[in-house]
Parts: sequence; C-alpha cells; structure tokens
Amino acid sequence: MDPQSILPEADRRTGQKRLIGMSVLSAASDAFITVIAPLFLLSIGASSIHIGLLATSEHVQKVSRFVGLRLVRTFGKARLMALSRLAAALPVVALVLVASYGISSDYAVILTIGVLAVREFLRQMGNTVWWPLIQDNTAGDPYGAFMARLRIRQNGATLLLPIAVGWYLGTGPSSQRFALPFALGIAASLMGARWAWGVSEGPPLPHTEGGVVRRLFRAYRLPSVRWLSLLMFLHRGITAATYPLWVVVLTRNGMSAMVFVWLSSAAAFGQVTSLTAWGRWVDHHGSRPTLSLALSVQATIAVAWIWLPAEPGSWQLIWGFMFYIVWGVMEGGMNLGRTHAMMGAVSGDHQVEGFNAIMYASAVGGMIGGIGGGVMLDWLGDRSTPGFGLPADQTYLLAAQASTFVVYWVSRRLVGADAQPTLRSLALNRLKRKEA
Repeated sequence: MDPQSILPEADRRTGQKRLIGMSVLSAASDAFITVIAPLFLLSIGASSIHIGLLATSEHVQKVSRFVGLRLVRTFGKARLMALSRLAAALPVVALVLVASYGISSDYAVILTIGVLAVREFLRQMGNTVWWPLIQDNTAGDPYGAFMARLRIRQNGATLLLPIAVGWYLGTGPSSQRFALPFALGIAASLMGARWAWGVSEGPPLPHTEGGVVRRLFRAYRLPSVRWLSLLMFLHRGITAATYPLWVVVLTRNGMSAMVFVWLSSAAAFGQVTSLTAWGRWVDHHGSRPTLSLALSVQATIAVAWIWLPAEPGSWQLIWGFMFYIVWGVMEGGMNLGRTHAMMGAVSGDHQVEGFNAIMYASAVGGMIGGIGGGVMLDWLGDRSTPGFGLPADQTYLLAAQASTFVVYWVSRRLVGADAQPTLRSLALNRLKRKEA
C-alpha cells in the first residue's frame, strides 16, 4: 500500500475499534439467525436438499457485490457498509412472523430460505468493502495482531451466545421458540449498522476504466489474485459441501437441537483460545506454514466420522465437542493465513476489485459445494457403504472433508509462498533447538 495513503494513527485506532465492534455485532446477529436457521427449517418440515439449498443461497447472494462495486464510489466504503447492514435487518421481520404463528409447510420453508437469501444479498453489498476497510485501517500496523484481537472478540460472541440460545431452544423446540432469537438478531444488525457508520477509511478510490466485470477479470490476470482465488474456490466449496450438513447427520444419530447449537460454541472456543498464537505465528512466519498446518489437520480429522457414536449419550457429546474444538482451532488458522495472504496479494490500485475477485471465486465454490452436498446427502439417505458397514452419509462427509488436502497443495503455490518458511523447516528447526 502507498505510504502516503496510510491513515494517521488516531484514525486507525478509531477505525479498528469500530471494525471490531461491528464484527462482534455481526457475530451476534449470526448466532441469533444464521446458526439456528437449519434447525428452524427442520422444525417446519425441511429436508436435506433444503439445507443444502440454504447453504448455496448464502454464496449465490455474493452476486450482490457487483452492486456494491458500483455503489462504493458513490457512498464511500463506511457508508455503504452501514446502509447494507441497516437494509439487511428488515427482511428478518418476516421470519419473526413465520415463527410466531408456527407455520409449517412447504411454502414456509421456501419463504424462510428466500428471506435468508435476501438478508444475505443485502449484507454482501456491504461486504464488498470489508477487506478494503481492513486494509485501510491496518496499513502500518501488525496485521496478525489486529486480526487476532478482532477474531477473539468476534468469536467470544460466537462462543457465548449459542450457549444461551441452545438453552433457550431446548432439546426439541417448536417453531414458535425461534421468534425471540430472530428478533434479537434484528436488533444486533441495527446496532452493527450504527457502528459501521464511523469506520475510518482511506482516500477516495481512483477512477478506473471499464465496467465491473471487466475490472474483475483485470484483477484475475494478476497471478497473486488468481492462485488465491483458486484456493478460496476449493476450500469454500468443500466447506459448503460438508459443514452445513453436519446437522443432518448428527440429528439422524439422535443429537438434540440444544446440543447441536452448543457445538457451534465449541468451535468458537477453539478459535478464541488459539487466535493469539495464530496471530503471532502468521506475523512471524507468514501465511504458508499457517495454511499448511491448518489445512492438513482439517483434512486429517475427517477420519473421525468413522467413530461417530450411533446413539445419543456422553460418548456422542464428547465426540462432538472434541471434533468441533479441533475444527475451530484450525479454522482460526485458516482464516488468519488466507487473509494475511490476501493483504499481500492485492495492491492499492486494484483494492476493491482484487478482494472481490477472490470473494467471487469463493462464492462460486460455495454455490457448487452447497447444493451438490445437499443433493448427495439426500440421495444417500440411510444407506450403508458397501463393504464397510459405515453409514453412507458419514462416508460422504469423510471423503469430502479429506479432499481438503487438494487445498493444501494449492496453498503451497501461492505467489510469494516460496519466499516463506515451510512447516517442515520450522518443525525441524524447533527440534534442533530442543536437542541443542
């Protein structure tokens, strides 16, 4: 980033404070709406395909970033973020009504998915400028340390609120029980809009020739953007084809709604307790070893699906919490590693277009993975894997998650990765120091 465009320290401190507050309120809104949305859908008669469709819709709505790219030069980065958060709160009123009246029908399922899709569409318009605002407010400061603080506070909300929501919903909630959390989600969104309004931002974006699509493809011609886009496409596709569908497999095995919501807190606990260490690690060693460790472990723990207890009880609870905690730790490393790589991959001349080119690749991967995973899991149903005796849905999750090793291979080919230490070299150096 051009040193002349670096914000004064006082403005950076204000911007960082507001970005952290906004991220906490966004996490709170997700805890009250996004996290429990699959459970709400199941309570009103949804199937695995509907859950996969919901996961896909969350990525389809990133097409709204085209709108954001057009509006950012009119409203500015911070105002666009605030207006999108404000608009995204309004459609959720319909969910409060559906839940309050206890409507359970195919129409209610489609309406719910539609409302959540509209909410995400409006949020994504603002998310067009999320990473540019991060870059504006961290230029000149240690990036990893700031992102660790942001993620710790954000995941603090993700850790605590689902515990309260899970306790409130109970083991087998009726659809009416979801009305209050949805209403609280609206309140958190409105507060987030207020915090976004005062975020500091860099100088106005320079005028660029060509339409939005042309500018995006110009960004894809940069090797650094192109390789990172491939990594995000693959990782988001695999995640969308697995993570949102865990609820289907776990509830088929008798897990209660309350316990499932609590598991999202376990994942947040894993992130919160590890983010400070990940922040120091990425500042000292770079993105390559960070991504290598996180991705290889995420792929390896796929074998845990072999040992998922078939009956609810203490062993299933222990399995769930251990799996989600490890996943959360590694997801924290993945997030810091790939965002550290993004900060170096995108130059100030292509700031908005570069970040959003990467996010579009992520969105396409999420669309394919979400609907593909939902259709596959619905087709497998209650079958068993021939020759293994393992339920076919668990075999699917094992195979899909293990394919994360492909993402690990791509991470080693990011532009600039060859100048960073490898995970193996860091491990060998540590062993030599211990022996000495």
